[in-house]
Amino acid sequence: MNHIIVEGFIGSGKGAVARAVGKKLKLTVVDVDRKVSERMKMSVAEIYERFGEPYYRAMETIVLGDLAQTQKEQVIVLGSGVAMMPQNRKYLKELGTVYYIKLKQQTIIENMKNSKKHEWIRSDGWDEQVSKLYKEREPAYSKTADVVIKADGKSVEEIADEIVRGHLKTGPDAE
Repeated sequence: MNHIIVEGFIGSGKGAVARAVGKKLKLTVVDVDRKVSERMKMSVAEIYERFGEPYYRAMETIVLGDLAQTQKEQVIVLGSGVAMMPQNRKYLKELGTVYYIKLKQQTIIENMKNSKKHEWIRSDGWDEQVSKLYKEREPAYSKTADVVIKADGKSVEEIADEIVRGHLKTGPDAE
């Protein structure tokens, strides 16, 4: 299959980039976090609170397995922890090309400071928490990615265009 898969750290803009790619290529955008939430009929926060992170990670794997059955090409946005689970890499390789939106840690912290979406993480010592998560997750993103996009200083449109160009070179219609 040749789905376009977008991964990145919290606050990397992966959802906005995926929507831009979907619009440019006229593809459906599927958000793994949203799929888990719909399946459980609970918010992500509620799932974490009630069942914990290991359960949530297992649900992500189930959703990836479901997506692996989908033949119609789509843009898939990964939750920021999907790459942490080694069993997910098998599904991701089957699904298509993984594009990692790589930002410097300081850029991510700035993005999160300016975002209403990530208010949940802002508490005493949140930047240390982000730093710890970044150090844990960045190697997994790099290992999972087929293409690393250094995104510092680039707009959503520029990143989306880079993904589209890469996909058109390797996609189902490539020569």
